[in-house]
Amino acid sequence: MIIKKSKYFIALLTGVILFSSCEKQHSEDADTVQDFCIPDSLMRNITLDTLKSEFVSSDLKLTGKITFNENDVVKIFPLVSGHVADVKVSVGDHVEKGQVLAVLRSSDMANYSNDYKSAQSELTVAKKNLDVVSEMKSSGVSSEKDYLTALGGYQKALAQYNKMNEVLKIYGSTNQSTDSAGSGYLIKSPISGFVVEKNVNTGMELRADDSNNMFTISDLKEVWAIANVYETDISKITAGAEVEIGALSYPDRKFTGKVERISNILNQETSVMTVKIRLSNTDYALKPGMFVNVSVLFPENKKMLVIPSDAVLFDDNKNYVVLFRKRCDVDMERVNIYKTFNDKTYIENDSLNEGDLVVERNALFVFTALKNR
Repeated sequence: MIIKKSKYFIALLTGVILFSSCEKQHSEDADTVQDFCIPDSLMRNITLDTLKSEFVSSDLKLTGKITFNENDVVKIFPLVSGHVADVKVSVGDHVEKGQVLAVLRSSDMANYSNDYKSAQSELTVAKKNLDVVSEMKSSGVSSEKDYLTALGGYQKALAQYNKMNEVLKIYGSTNQSTDSAGSGYLIKSPISGFVVEKNVNTGMELRADDSNNMFTISDLKEVWAIANVYETDISKITAGAEVEIGALSYPDRKFTGKVERISNILNQETSVMTVKIRLSNTDYALKPGMFVNVSVLFPENKKMLVIPSDAVLFDDNKNYVVLFRKRCDVDMERVNIYKTFNDKTYIENDSLNEGDLVVERNALFVFTALKNR
């Protein structure tokens, strides 16, 4: 009987020890999960980001074409009629202010040149006459009236000479012409820039009242991207909206600008609206005539939580973020992604709130540690 009781006590004691051991192991495991802390070495290499609530950013994809800024160009017209003797530039050439673009032979210029020479001769005669009368007046041979008459003739001749001299400066000045008849009309660039339009060739006859310009000069430091918008997307376009431009010539580069102008009239044939986007082009990378891809940024009428895209982790066909409360209080939080736009990700989650902190840089290391704890 004593032996049987002893065996029963030993068996009960063994069970209690085993149960206590299991409870202790379970408690240790629970403490390990609850007390997980980010190591110091990793803590120094992570960055945190605060969840924000903002309107969802979106973009409208368009195609466009680069053109020169029509508000920053000079169109050159002929001031006289004549025959084009020489064209010295081509489209795309860079020209300096005052550089000769073309030379015309003009009967108008010949007349101006003759008038200039006549005025020059009359001035010479008037000056000599004034000098003679002045000497005679000093000798008492000539009267004050004769002197004043000679002085008036000189001043009149001088005014006519100055007038013709200014006319020739406007038209190119015969002093710069190589022809003896003075019929050369030099067409010069009024600014430094690029020849973006050329509507003249050697041998053409031009009229002063021609409505077509000979050249268009632009400095191209600012250009326009012209894009077409369909009726269904008009509400997404506003003046001043930010725009990103991509070009086939520069696959790894993005150009930024803003919507400058929005047309109020639709093309009746294509039912599209034209928008003009101003772009800085200080390095002349964008060329007029180049086709580009246009992304017009606009906010949707919806506010959502947004986090940096680098903070989102993909694992087992699910998306997660690492929620940070303090060093020893971090969790994996599953998120539902509404959309990703550039470096932002918009999420739909009832368990997350604006102001919560998530691990951005090196979040994968923390996520892996949490998953394997």
